[in-house]
Amino acid sequence: MNKNVLKFVLSLKIRRLRQKMGFSLKDLSQESGLSHSYLNEIEKGKKYPKLEKLQKLADALGVAVDELVSAKMGRQLHPLLSFLESDLATSLPLSAFGIGEQDVYDLMSHSPEKFTSFLMTVSELAKSFDVNVDDLNKAALRAYLEVNNNHFPYLEELGSTMGRQLRNDITELNPLQTYQYFKKKLEGDFGIKVDDEKIGQKEGSDGLISLFKRADKGGILYLNPSLDIRQKIFALVKELGAQHLISDDSLKNRDPLKTHFSDLLLEYQTEYFAGALLVPENELIADLKRFFSLNAFDQELFSKVFDKYLAPPEFIIERLTQVLPHHFGLNQLFFLRCNEEVLESPGRYYIDQELHLGQLHHPHGVSLREHYCRRWVTIELLAGLEDSSRLIGTQVSQMGEKGSPYFLLSFAHHNTLYQGKRTCYTLGLAINESLNSVVGVDYYEGIEKKVVGRTCERCTISDCNERVSPPSISIRADKDRLQRDLILSLLD
Repeated sequence: MNKNVLKFVLSLKIRRLRQKMGFSLKDLSQESGLSHSYLNEIEKGKKYPKLEKLQKLADALGVAVDELVSAKMGRQLHPLLSFLESDLATSLPLSAFGIGEQDVYDLMSHSPEKFTSFLMTVSELAKSFDVNVDDLNKAALRAYLEVNNNHFPYLEELGSTMGRQLRNDITELNPLQTYQYFKKKLEGDFGIKVDDEKIGQKEGSDGLISLFKRADKGGILYLNPSLDIRQKIFALVKELGAQHLISDDSLKNRDPLKTHFSDLLLEYQTEYFAGALLVPENELIADLKRFFSLNAFDQELFSKVFDKYLAPPEFIIERLTQVLPHHFGLNQLFFLRCNEEVLESPGRYYIDQELHLGQLHHPHGVSLREHYCRRWVTIELLAGLEDSSRLIGTQVSQMGEKGSPYFLLSFAHHNTLYQGKRTCYTLGLAINESLNSVVGVDYYEGIEKKVVGRTCERCTISDCNERVSPPSISIRADKDRLQRDLILSLLD
């Protein structure tokens, strides 16, 4: 068992036994011969006494030493011990938010029974909604990005500095030549060979972009052969970033399954670095200024922005969430990645990645059992993709009759890593004074405007032709509201 967990278990036992006997810390100090300050440190879980002092404590509290040092905590507090020993407790990225392990122990020790009840409640909710450690780590990463406004200057600087150094080498190269250039750079600078065949020969390769296998000198970077050339370039530059961002020890300990927050964070940092190198911040800002200076949205011009850079087009949408808040003041935005499994579950859509800056915006991810609103441009593009290689769409959407309007920009394509899977990336910008000062109030003329809902189950629109499921959650909420009003009126 973790040493800190043992300290915490002992601290709880001593406090509970002391209180049961009606002792103050001063009383226990007199009975045991141990100082008041030392006992206080034990009860805070900061000290673990040696056997001689444990014996004095046991004698003073009228119990055997074995009872004190045992990890057993009784039926009431068993869930708390299970939590402390679980993957969840060891995987929670508390340090990323400035929360120390001791802070958590202090919180739990203040009222362990209440904290245990809270844990049991959260555990039941997690089971009901099929939430696991991976989901919590992803949520923690999303929160970390939102707290930092999704902008990391040190990664921008690292990517742009290296990009400037490489610019002359790759400016005149086509994508295939650029891919070969980065392959040679990884091998020449770091001894990393690139294998873009082996993964595709194995079962279970769906969804696996790359895999790094470390060797004593260098290693092998396996790439999925299903990737297109820009995705392969992006994967190589990510690995280049990994070699610069982390130490040798961290490289040795990289978890290819990404089961910890630190691995997810590293994955994001290398993606950010690759974006900063392949889509330079200053260059993208200049392109956006030209784009926003037009009197109306120009889809053809925006499509050219996709094609200009060597990063995958789908990443350009995500890159905008890193640049728009910091340089254009557009910090009320959301980003969604929505998918459809055409072969396995046609017509069923799910969100597996989202980001909300400024606040939680609508739409956002909900239960997999619900049906996302078919009025979103996101769903329209996925449904209409068919044989097209990609579709770009826009929409001015308003959540319900009284909701705030958003300008949506979506990019949909066939997912290269999954056979029969379609994916759509959507950027939503709140239409407010900040956005209108950047693009002008007439910028949205000619763009389809729609009142949308989150899901069919939650929708209050009565005459929706696109509805695929009854508004069950909305109906239940109306019934609950009527019952509450009735109760309040009878009690008035």
